[in-house]
Amino acid sequence: MFALLIRKLKKMRLTKGITGFSETQNEYIDNDIWKQTVQSFFSVKAEVNFSDRYNFNYHFIEYDHQLMLLFKNKFSNLFAVAEVIDDSDEYHKLPEHRFINHSDISDFFEGIGFECLDEKFVNSKISTSNSLKTNLLEDLSKEEQEQILKKEPETIGNIIFNDWKKSRRKV
Repeated sequence: MFALLIRKLKKMRLTKGITGFSETQNEYIDNDIWKQTVQSFFSVKAEVNFSDRYNFNYHFIEYDHQLMLLFKNKFSNLFAVAEVIDDSDEYHKLPEHRFINHSDISDFFEGIGFECLDEKFVNSKISTSNSLKTNLLEDLSKEEQEQILKKEPETIGNIIFNDWKKSRRKV
């Protein structure tokens, strides 16, 4: 499993515009298809949609009697699944969560054409001393690179899902 993650890291680069801090020419499946699919097949408890403020959306869903979050990047076909750790927060706030692998959910969306990110990949720490991880950032624009330096995200998931606030929380 770890060897597969290393191969994936070597091949993958985050595409220019994925953060929402610069223009993008990326091709991706219409985000309305994502929303309609989530609403059709899952028990949606609440949702936060794409806006000028967010480059991702997330849906609170209940699956197998468990509260989860589905994250979807606005500028790509990338998504991730997270379990809610503390659901005492109100639904309009992003609760404490951790990314997980969930084969039923990922297989379903990958069958439509979306790409699920592995929990180890999304939770990988950003490190300038690790060339595999810094290679991921090479294709990002100057503006995106500057925002990353300014905001200091801790993980790849913080960058993809623009979850800057979480990167400042104590874990």
